[in-house]
Amino acid sequence: MKYSKLFSPLFIGHLRLKNRIAMAPMATHFADETGAVTSRLIDYYVERACGGVGLIIIESGYVHPSGRGGIRRLGLHEDRLIPGLKELVKQVHSLGAEISAQLHHAGRQINALALNGIFPVSCSSIASAMEGIVPRTLKIAEIEELIEAFGRAARRSVEAGFDAILIHAAHGYLIHQFLSPCSNTRQDRYGGTFQNRLRFLKEIIHRCRETVGKDFPIMVRISATEFIPGGLSVKDGQKIARHLGSWGIDAILVSGGTHETQEMELQPMAIPRGCLVPLAEAVKKVVSIPVAAVGRIVDPGMAEEILQQGKADLITMGRALLADPDFPRKARQGKIEDIRPCIGCLQGCRERLYQGESITCLVNPAAGHERERRIKPAPVTKKVWVIGGGPGGMETALIAALRGHDVTLWERKDHLGGQFHLASLAPCREEIKVYLDFLTRQLKKAGVKIRLRQEVTPEKISAADAEVIILASGAFPLRLGIPGTDREKVLTAWEALAFPEKVGKNVALIGGGAVGAETANFLAQQGKEVTLVEMDKEIARDEEGMTRKLLLRRLGEQGIKIRVLTKAKAILAEGVQIAFKEGREILPADTVVLATGVASDRILE
Repeated sequence: MKYSKLFSPLFIGHLRLKNRIAMAPMATHFADETGAVTSRLIDYYVERACGGVGLIIIESGYVHPSGRGGIRRLGLHEDRLIPGLKELVKQVHSLGAEISAQLHHAGRQINALALNGIFPVSCSSIASAMEGIVPRTLKIAEIEELIEAFGRAARRSVEAGFDAILIHAAHGYLIHQFLSPCSNTRQDRYGGTFQNRLRFLKEIIHRCRETVGKDFPIMVRISATEFIPGGLSVKDGQKIARHLGSWGIDAILVSGGTHETQEMELQPMAIPRGCLVPLAEAVKKVVSIPVAAVGRIVDPGMAEEILQQGKADLITMGRALLADPDFPRKARQGKIEDIRPCIGCLQGCRERLYQGESITCLVNPAAGHERERRIKPAPVTKKVWVIGGGPGGMETALIAALRGHDVTLWERKDHLGGQFHLASLAPCREEIKVYLDFLTRQLKKAGVKIRLRQEVTPEKISAADAEVIILASGAFPLRLGIPGTDREKVLTAWEALAFPEKVGKNVALIGGGAVGAETANFLAQQGKEVTLVEMDKEIARDEEGMTRKLLLRRLGEQGIKIRVLTKAKAILAEGVQIAFKEGREILPADTVVLATGVASDRILE
C-alpha cells in the first residue's frame, strides 16, 4: 500500500484506531440554540465516518453555560443532551469509525452574538485582542465549580457512548487562558508560577479521570506556542506535555496560536502547509504517548511523510475532511487526483462562524447539506448546455454529468476558471488554481465536452439542440462614472492581473476592496509603485479576516501608499484627481487601474 503508515492501526490507551487519520474538531453551528444535537449535525459527521476516517473528534462541547463560545454551539452541560449525543455516537459507530467528545469552555473568547446576558469570565480581567470585552475574574469557588463541570461533562460523554474525550486546552480558550502568562496575572494558587498556571488543567484532568475510570482514553489539545512575545514558547509547550504524560493522559493533540495569532491557529492559504508539524515533532521528543499533528495537512503524501519521519503518530485533519469527506477512502484506493482539495480560503469554515452562520465550504457545496445535496442519478437524462466556464459553471457541469446528463460546457475565453483564474494570479492565492485543476480533471473524467474560445449568442441558443440550457455567465467589471475612464491608460483590475505588461511603473489603483487590495499586492510584487485609493475608512473590508490581516501586512511591507476616505473625481492625462476632507490633489500615474465592483452578465437572459 502506498500510504502504509497512514493506514496502519494506532492505539490511544486501550482504544484501537483502524488508521491514523483523525478528524480535527471544528465548530459547525449545526447544534440548536440550546446546545442539542440536530439531524443536520448527525448527517455531517456520518458523512465523514462514511469516508473512512479512523477517529472523529467532534466540535467543542461547552461544559458550563458561561463557556458557550458562540450561538448554536454543541453542549455537554446538561443531562438532557445525552439522548441526542447517543444517537450521534450510534450512527458513527455503525460506519466503523471511533468518536471522541471535546470538553471546552470559551472563557473570555465568547462571540458577542452569543453573550445573551452572560458576561465572559476568565482567570484575570484582561480582554482578548479579538473580542475586546474585559472578562470578570473568576473566584476560587467558581473555578472549583468549573472543574466539577468538566467532570460532569466527562460523565455525560461516557454515558453517551463516546470512545474518548479530548480536553481543549488550546487556542486561547479558558484553560489556555490559565496556562498563558499573557492572560493569567493571578497571584493565588491558580496563577503566578508556571506550576500554579498548570493547576487548573491538572485538576480538570484528575477530576475527569476520577469520573471516567483508569482505562477510558483522555486526550488533551494544546497550543505548543502562542507565537506572541512573552507568551508560551515551544519549551513551555514541551514542559506542559511532560506534565500531561505524567498525569496519565493518553494522547496529545499539538496545535499552536491563540486568538491574537489566529492565522497560526486556523491558517489561511498564505500560511505554508504543515506549518505546525514542527510543534508536534518537538512535543513528541519529550513524551512517550501518541502525539497528533495538525495544520494544513491536506494531502496524503505529506501525512505519510510526517508519520514515516517520526514527527507524529496521528494526523488530524479538519478542513481537508470538510472539503472532501471521502479523503481517507480515496487516499487508501490511490485515487489522489479525485480528492477535492481544501485551499485554505476560510470563507465558509471561519468567516461565516464569526458572522453567526453555520459552516460551509467554498469547494464543497454539499458540506452541511449532506442529505439534501447528495448527488443521485437523474430519472431522465437530458442534453445539457452550461454557458460560462467559471467555478460556478464548472461545478454545475460536473454535477449534471455525475447525475448522468450529456453535458457541454461553453466558455468564450481560452481557459476555464473565470474570476478564480484571475484570483489565483495574486500572491499567496496560488492554491485557488489547485481547485480549478481538480474541477478540470473531474469534468474530463465525467465526460463533459468542453468548448473553449466559443462565444454563445442568443442566436446560437435559439438554434441549440440542448434540452436544458443553464446560464453561468458570471459578471463583468464596472467602470466609474467619472470623466476619463475611457482613456487608454485606464485598465480594470482584471486586465491588470491578466496583462501586467500593459501596466506602467506608477499606478493609481481606484477601489480598495478585496479585489483592489489583492491587485495592488500583485502589482507591487511586479515592481510597480502603487497608490491605493478607497472612499471608505478601511481597505479590504470584504476580505476574510485572517486573509485580510496577512494581506494588510504584505501591503505595508511593500510600501504601497493607501489613501482612505478619498474619492476619485476624474482621470486626467497626468493622473487621477482625488478629493478628500482637506481638499483635492492630483495623483501622478502612468496607469490607472479600476477595482470598482462588478455586475452580473445578463446579456443571454
